[in-house]
Amino acid sequence: MDKAFAFKGTINPFKIVNHPIDTIESLKEKKNGSIFSATIILALFTISEIILDVMKGFIQNTSRIQDFNVIMVLARSLFMVLLFVVANWALCTLLDGEGRMIDIYVSICYCLIPLVVARIVETVASNILTADEYVFVDMIVLCLNLWFVCLALFALKTIHNYSLGRTIFNVIITLIGMAIIFFIIFLFVVLMQQLYIFIATIVTELMMR
Repeated sequence: MDKAFAFKGTINPFKIVNHPIDTIESLKEKKNGSIFSATIILALFTISEIILDVMKGFIQNTSRIQDFNVIMVLARSLFMVLLFVVANWALCTLLDGEGRMIDIYVSICYCLIPLVVARIVETVASNILTADEYVFVDMIVLCLNLWFVCLALFALKTIHNYSLGRTIFNVIITLIGMAIIFFIIFLFVVLMQQLYIFIATIVTELMMR
């Protein structure tokens, strides 16, 4: 497993699950995180989100397969993670954060491992358990989601050398920053669409004449 997900001299990302303190501190002090490993985990998280939407049991899945939209899944998984990394790095440069963008990216991706496990558990359990039995799966998934939150908070706290309170504040303003960036991107897309329609209308009028 070490060889599959980490190069020589880099830390095994799966150590973050049972040795989070040592792993995060090693990422910061020794700079031995692997971008390749982090990207693989991010890809697995995105794939697990897609599989959950497509293969989740019909008892727990209220949406139809015809309504599946891969763009929406990518937006809430891949895009959200990358947006969080960019927003957190941009804001921390203004708030005396010590973390580099690569450190934030690698550590956050490593912290996604519990979420990947949670999505797999949800997908498998929803196809073999009844609605009454699924309550235990909800508890397991909730614990894994909380574990991700704890890992992410500790990772950001260590990387930026913040206190816990300042880390929580940092996460809150990062989420606000993400909303602002998303709004700007949305506004840009809408303006580009309007510009395209305007140009297409002019071209059509000229061709008709």
